[in-house]
Amino acid sequence: MSIGPTSMTMDMVARTCGISKRTLYETFPDKKTLVVECLNYEQKTREQEACKIYNNASNCFEALFAIFHDLRDRHDKRAITFINEIKRLYPEITAHQRKNEKAFINQLSGVLSQAQDEGLVVEQINTDIASFIFYSQMHSLHRNSNIEDLGFDQVTVFEAAFVNFLRGIATIKGIDIIEEAINNYLR
Repeated sequence: MSIGPTSMTMDMVARTCGISKRTLYETFPDKKTLVVECLNYEQKTREQEACKIYNNASNCFEALFAIFHDLRDRHDKRAITFINEIKRLYPEITAHQRKNEKAFINQLSGVLSQAQDEGLVVEQINTDIASFIFYSQMHSLHRNSNIEDLGFDQVTVFEAAFVNFLRGIATIKGIDIIEEAINNYLR
């Protein structure tokens, strides 16, 4: 993920792992298979880490900020062109990953419903719709190639969208927690 699939070679992977190229090809018959497995591993790792964060957080907003912080750090370690290369080289992988959208929206809706129970999110908010709007906004920002052209840092724009989304659905109690979380988790 740090150099992207275009720059990565199977020779490089074998050398980095300290194995022969033959051994690598016995496990991963081609570069695409290796990329798919890496993406699957990354997603499972993110999900496990998110569960751990969620289970250890004192409230849903703290968990969301901690998870966002973790995702931001992972994003910083990726090659800037990584996602675009995946889309261009392996469109079927991108199509498969889009199937995970519904699962993400459902999970976020569940967290926001629990945040309502905690008194952090306004009761009248439809958490399914709010989750869909948040996902759509982040997806749109991710695909927007003009962010840097306009002089903005992509991570800073994502942070602002995330914080403003939460502020827009938060109760007074939730806003207090958001302000505290901003100091703890954001740059």
